Amino acid sequence: MLEVFIMFILNFAYPQTKSFEVYDTLFGVEIVDPYRWLENVDEPEVKKWIEEQNNMAIRTLKSVNGYKKLYREIKRYSRRRYLSLPSVYKDRYFFYKFDGKSNHSALYMSIGKWNHKKARKVIDPNKFSKDGLTAMDFTFVSLDGKYIAFGKSFGGSESSTLYILDVDRNVVLPESIPDTKWTSVAWLPDNSGFYYTRNVGEDRFLPRIYFHRLGSDVNSDEYVFGEGLPDTYVPSISITRDGRFLILTVNKSWSQNDLFVKKVGEDGDWMKIAENLDGTFSLKSYGNYFYILTNYKAPNYRLLKVPIEEPSVEKAMELIPESNWILEGFSFAGGKLIFEVTESTFTRFLVGDLEGNVEHEITLPRRGSAYFSVENYESPLIYINFHSFLYPTTIFRYDVNSREMEKIWQEKVSYKTGDFVEEFVLYTSKDGTKVPMHIVHRRDIKFDGQNPTLLTGYGGFGVAMTPAFLGEDVLLKRGFVFAVACLRGGNEFGEEWHRQGMRDKKQNVFDDFIAAAEYLIKSGYTNPEKLAISGGSNGGLLVGAVMVQRPELFRVVYCGVPLLDMLRYHKFGVAHIWIPEYGNPDDPNDFKYLLEYSPYHRIDREREKVFPSVFFHAAEFDGRVHPMHAMKMAAKMQNNCKVKGPVLLYVEPAAGHGAGKPRKKRIEDNTLKSVYILWQLGVKI
Repeated sequence: MLEVFIMFILNFAYPQTKSFEVYDTLFGVEIVDPYRWLENVDEPEVKKWIEEQNNMAIRTLKSVNGYKKLYREIKRYSRRRYLSLPSVYKDRYFFYKFDGKSNHSALYMSIGKWNHKKARKVIDPNKFSKDGLTAMDFTFVSLDGKYIAFGKSFGGSESSTLYILDVDRNVVLPESIPDTKWTSVAWLPDNSGFYYTRNVGEDRFLPRIYFHRLGSDVNSDEYVFGEGLPDTYVPSISITRDGRFLILTVNKSWSQNDLFVKKVGEDGDWMKIAENLDGTFSLKSYGNYFYILTNYKAPNYRLLKVPIEEPSVEKAMELIPESNWILEGFSFAGGKLIFEVTESTFTRFLVGDLEGNVEHEITLPRRGSAYFSVENYESPLIYINFHSFLYPTTIFRYDVNSREMEKIWQEKVSYKTGDFVEEFVLYTSKDGTKVPMHIVHRRDIKFDGQNPTLLTGYGGFGVAMTPAFLGEDVLLKRGFVFAVACLRGGNEFGEEWHRQGMRDKKQNVFDDFIAAAEYLIKSGYTNPEKLAISGGSNGGLLVGAVMVQRPELFRVVYCGVPLLDMLRYHKFGVAHIWIPEYGNPDDPNDFKYLLEYSPYHRIDREREKVFPSVFFHAAEFDGRVHPMHAMKMAAKMQNNCKVKGPVLLYVEPAAGHGAGKPRKKRIEDNTLKSVYILWQLGVKI
């Protein structure tokens, strides 16, 4: 293996990287950071270094035999059309549609009924800029559908400016509101104005709630709520569907929030629904009751019902008790209660009366993922989006009374999905925990350990990994096995599953992923020299950590927009709001476990090992994860580590964490990632 490393170094010259050792003593531990200078991304010397790294990465990958062929292929496959479910406001149906050719999806509207073929285009973000770099971040429609608050930002930064569209006149009003990153909006029923969240912390995300009256100067907007909140708390505001109540949510973490309501038009204090309770709470109003979805005293979630006059969670009636499945969401249609559950990562829809008694289950095409929207609480019609790894995205209209299902739209597929199979397995992690994994591959593969394989996962923030249609995937087409590990830290098995993978239990996530790789190898799908792993954001942290801990298991790593320096992550941009999930490096107890797994620091202790080839992909305007993580880690690996292949770094210009990226950039990103994996695994393009 060392001979391979020496040969590789002799044939590959990295840009020169200076090393200036900075010493910190944290809780009695000396920390050496030789590449701290790379954190200053606006410095000319750092910009030059980034440019040299980018040139090397792009030149290297574009010189791989077959790059142009693969680019054309991915460009052709990217023409997949997209249609969202409608959101209904009075008699107006709003939805997104992607035509397969433009840079972005556009917002459409039909009146009276949902007609996605003859609808009017309301907002077209493809007209914001010729290059597609200005994107639409959000849309909030007024209760009657006559106004839309929408956000625009440049280069994937998500640093939005809010604009207001008069839908009937097709005119954008003259006022605009800056600093509305990840805003929430609650329109008043009479359209006289709206409540919204404004970021008052500049690069440091500190949202506060304001009120804007239509036609007024935004500089005179009334401050409403948020002063004095801890920096990690995130308030948001919405309004009930009937327009009677404002809903104030204060997210303290991904495991806890406070919930308050106030009757629209009334002064005075907010009514407390839940405060300082160990759980999450969301609310809908229907008739004389609030319906509350919560995991308080129920890690798998339950549904509560409480009179509007006395909205106490502690006194609420339990409508749907906790069960073995995860209660994901609920709504109303035709006077009935519809609720969505997840069982072993697969979606089910149940229909019952308003007392929670189940009347029937909606039959879905197969095991897969689905979500639904309703027309209004009295109409029996709901719309369902369903898909699985090999079942194309399909939209159905369903009548909860007649139980009739009608297919409205289906994504077109030009390959034989029957040539592939989906598997769902349970494997055993290091501590004996059973962990689910989805595996997709050609029907005719041989289990001889020679199949190129791509393993991915996430494992954090209560985000579940569920089946998603793969489409015409260039790796599957070339004989790859595709595996998705459903790790602790997600919501696959409720809040307890999430908590087993956060803070001081984060190592469980890495152990689960390592065990997934070992399962694939032991079961004859692949071997370490044929195994690639991929992850982005928190998933980038995942693959970075397991690469350092068990490098012998993997040949190739694609590490996208990752966190890797876990002792300084909270000092950049919005990352301080992740302290409840990861822990606080400034706390001596949290510091210990963060230092133990932090990839940027642990790799110093593992220096004698031979590491996989790595492609670090960061972004210039990433407003979530600072590119310094990928930059510092790439510098350390290029200059101090033995590797099986190149360590490449690409800090993508005019791009962010991923949201709002134009089609051309998405095609190039997919091509760079795919050609890198194919090249390093020795698979012919």
